[in-house]
Formats: sequence, C-alpha cells, structure tokens
Amino acid sequence: MGHETCVVRVAANGRLSVPAKQRKLLGLENGGLVVLRVEGDDLHIRPVRAVLAELQDRVRRALPDSNDVVDRFIADRRKEAASDAQG
Repeated sequence: MGHETCVVRVAANGRLSVPAKQRKLLGLENGGLVVLRVEGDDLHIRPVRAVLAELQDRVRRALPDSNDVVDRFIADRRKEAASDAQG
C-alpha cells in the first residue's frame, strides 16, 4: 500500500471526512468500520478487518500448533461420545 497523504479539515462538530482515494486504498469504498488509535500526536485509522487479521495472526503464532490442539480436542470428544454410547 502506498503512502498517500492529504490535508483534511475537522468540522466544527468533530467529524472528519476521509477522501475517496484514501477510502479506496483502505477498502472502505462502501463504508465500513475503522479502529482509531492515538499514539503520541498521531491518529491512526485502520479498517477493523485489518486489526482482526493482525490479532488472529498473533494468536495463531502464540499457540503451539493450533491444528494439533483442535485435532486432539475433536479426538477427545469422539472418545467421550463412544464411551457414552457403550454405556
């Protein structure tokens, strides 16, 4: 993604309008949710989908092997179900 810079005015009511070019670059052409974060004197605006993808990636990397955990969970549930069926 390129570095597109522009100057916009904050309206008297506090609203900020994101120009069409920047909305398009962020994939917000039809509206959408964004996350605002203040860092020092900077205001960061990110699409919610990008923040969620980043969080999912962090969780994925933090888990030992998420597929292995899921496979073990399913195997345990199947074993329990088989035990219950046998009575």
